[in-house]
Amino acid sequence: MGYLADIYVIKESRLKKMGIDFLNHFLPLREESADEYLIPQYSDNPIQEFNNADELMTFLESNQNHEQGIYWRNKDEHNLNKHGMIFYTEDGNMIFGISRNADMSGNLITDNEDECLQKMKEYFNTDIGYIHYETPPASSFGGFVEIVNDYNKNL
Repeated sequence: MGYLADIYVIKESRLKKMGIDFLNHFLPLREESADEYLIPQYSDNPIQEFNNADELMTFLESNQNHEQGIYWRNKDEHNLNKHGMIFYTEDGNMIFGISRNADMSGNLITDNEDECLQKMKEYFNTDIGYIHYETPPASSFGGFVEIVNDYNKNL
């Protein structure tokens, strides 16, 4: 199994429509990676349970104090975008993610990842994004910006 590059951007929003539009644009043929969703996520004693991401996204849009990560798998094997992710942060924002195959052979060829980051930045009209490898993003806007600043220093 190969490595995955995780490409992330953040938006100061919790609009469900923004999430659906992102998924339709970058992963039109997708399936959810989970069968159930719990609030709090991974809880042994959840206060809410949802059977699908659509219901969960509706809840999270108006309940901005809950953190949650939602994952989808791309059913189109020819598409470079292998997985889509939306992370709802602890401070009421959304982080959008795409996973693509990464070349970890030592050649450090990152054209695939760089192209995706550029497309995501253009799509969301933002400069706040970065690439990481098999690592979830920060859980807050400030933490995300800190990672972006460190990322940009190392370019």
